[in-house]
Amino acid sequence: MKPNSPVFSALFIVAALSFALFNPAYASPQKKKKKQAAIAAPEATQPTNQPPAAQPQPAQPPAHAATDHTTAAPLAAEKDPQREAWRIHAEPYAILGSGRPGKAIADFDKPDGVAFTPQGWLLATDAKNRRVQIWDVKTKAHLGEFGHGILGGEVVDIAVAPNGMVLVTDQVLNLAYAFMPPQPGEKDEKGKPLGPHDYVFKGTRFGERHYDKLGGIAIDSKGRIYAVDAHLNEVFRYTPDGANDSSWKFAKQRADGDTYLHGCEGIAIDEAAGNIYIASEKDFLIQVFDWETGAYKGKLVGVRSDGSGKPLGKSIFSGAVEGLAIAGKTLFAVDESVGHIQIFDLNNPSVFNRDLAGFGPTLRARNGGYKGFVGHSPQVDFEDKTNKALQQQVKDGAVIPGQANPPGYFCSPDSIATHTMDGETYIAIADQCNYRLAVYRWSDITRSLGSSSASTVARATTTPAAQPAQTAQETTGKGGGKKKGKKKGD
Repeated sequence: MKPNSPVFSALFIVAALSFALFNPAYASPQKKKKKQAAIAAPEATQPTNQPPAAQPQPAQPPAHAATDHTTAAPLAAEKDPQREAWRIHAEPYAILGSGRPGKAIADFDKPDGVAFTPQGWLLATDAKNRRVQIWDVKTKAHLGEFGHGILGGEVVDIAVAPNGMVLVTDQVLNLAYAFMPPQPGEKDEKGKPLGPHDYVFKGTRFGERHYDKLGGIAIDSKGRIYAVDAHLNEVFRYTPDGANDSSWKFAKQRADGDTYLHGCEGIAIDEAAGNIYIASEKDFLIQVFDWETGAYKGKLVGVRSDGSGKPLGKSIFSGAVEGLAIAGKTLFAVDESVGHIQIFDLNNPSVFNRDLAGFGPTLRARNGGYKGFVGHSPQVDFEDKTNKALQQQVKDGAVIPGQANPPGYFCSPDSIATHTMDGETYIAIADQCNYRLAVYRWSDITRSLGSSSASTVARATTTPAAQPAQTAQETTGKGGGKKKGKKKGD
């Protein structure tokens, strides 16, 4: 057949059309695929009743790459029947943030510390954007931000005092930034009236205290400030005016000279019981100290103790323990490497010095102090820095972490905070590598657990002393024991 014959031309056209129809990926330039992925970004608040839309296939890493580069430890933990038996089938009530890195109003890069204000606003540090975002967990609305142009170094955790003062820690400059809510009628330096979300900078704290890695911070109902140094493995306490508290004698070392803590940042306070809980990241456990004196109490959460404070047995935690939070008499702890939020009943004395196997007989009734966990390991591990192709796709906007990992599939979760209002307790988690915040409701968790668990969280109250979680905003866990030891300058 001659190339210039009418029959040849007709066959050529048919073949070309068939190729375009059955190979759409090649019908338009690749750049347009990237643009479509960017347009497909979720709104500021993502619905949680169904998985987010899938990424355009050409922009995603190959299927085998997602499997190969998902952290091995979380997959093993998800398949561990002894741990998986404790799963609580509750999903987040809300997802806050766009789920992608960026500088827009609803973007995070990355969320780190979280804390609630007395009126129930959720504050979240936005590390690389050097700002604090304000969210309403009830309406799921973004309310505002503050700190831009003031925060430097690398902001980490955040805590709120009973009088509304906000402290934001910086683990590079080893200090804290202080902010206060605006007073009625207060104006900025240009004479412009301040809105309710325009927090006012009041200077820095602790810059002269010679911290090695200041991270975790909490404030009790008396306004006393607790600061955690991840490298010194020590907790310091200050009076409300920032002076050293001479009555605080933190028990840093055992009799053998070793420290009780090994990489620490997560902190939570149970004032009613007189306990302060500190996450020992490298040990996969939580240590307990006296709230008033700092003395060691000989209690561990997550494992058995050998009597000196050293762990025995198989830990409930699969890896580093990050943020801690308390609501009423329930302790929430972030099990970072597997994306689980572990839940403990502090009313039950059996919660202490017991490992995973020790709780086995109480699995059915969930009445032994350990309630179980919510959350999943990530489907795609965006924390894996060795996957250069994936990291570049995230940077280019071709892959959106918050869509690749459905709600509740955590990627390096960190800080956690709780707040009770209008009869409901909200639990907020910084989902770092998914660039978003996840919020659970306690009513949803107890519904999954069974009505018998509902009594473990106190009903709504407005008094800080009765609801310690209001003033003990839990810290994140980027300190010395971060998983793989690679974050935040470790």
